[in-house]
Amino acid sequence: MNIENIVVTAAEMKEIEKKAADRGLSYYQMMENAGTAAADFIKCKEKIKGKLVLVFCGKGNNGGDGYVVARRLQQEGGDVNIVMVDGEPQTTEAIQNKILCEGLSIPVLGIADLTVQIVDKAYIIVDGIYGTGYSGALKEEAHWATQLINDSPARIYSLDIPSGVNGDSGIADPDAVEAYYTIVFHRYKPAHKMASAQKYCGNMVLADIGIDSMQEV
Repeated sequence: MNIENIVVTAAEMKEIEKKAADRGLSYYQMMENAGTAAADFIKCKEKIKGKLVLVFCGKGNNGGDGYVVARRLQQEGGDVNIVMVDGEPQTTEAIQNKILCEGLSIPVLGIADLTVQIVDKAYIIVDGIYGTGYSGALKEEAHWATQLINDSPARIYSLDIPSGVNGDSGIADPDAVEAYYTIVFHRYKPAHKMASAQKYCGNMVLADIGIDSMQEV
């Protein structure tokens, strides 16, 4: 089986995750695996120690993945700051991971705290605002964040899919994040294979989040 050729929709991915959870791989562990895999990839590509890393987190599980990345990159010596774009996390797993970041004294900024000057100093930006279930237009706060991200000289890494791109249709907000690398979790989604989304996805790499080891078919 060549997993590079397998494409699953957002709904199919949810079902895959549910089956993995039923087999004993918790949603919390999947989030930990996803964020750790993303951080491992980033640290293989970039010098982390002493560099300013901004991790933009939404309030869902994509943001939860971002909190894991923040924690892991801080452990590598990065000067990590978290930016909460949509306010406090809303899922159990994301809340748990934000608490862990706070325990490590990782600074957490609200979107109102963000300035062009802060973003322009970043060496690496991690985009964990919205995942593959995103649809519609970017909200005002997210729109401001993605504009700052795209205008930044930082190297941009998106988690699963660039924020502002619909994972199934490939339809993108004009100000969707334009990533240097998109770290795709488990399997490619339809948008990853669409020419219209390539401007946003940039280079892509698949990351194992532990589901294959649960003998998912």
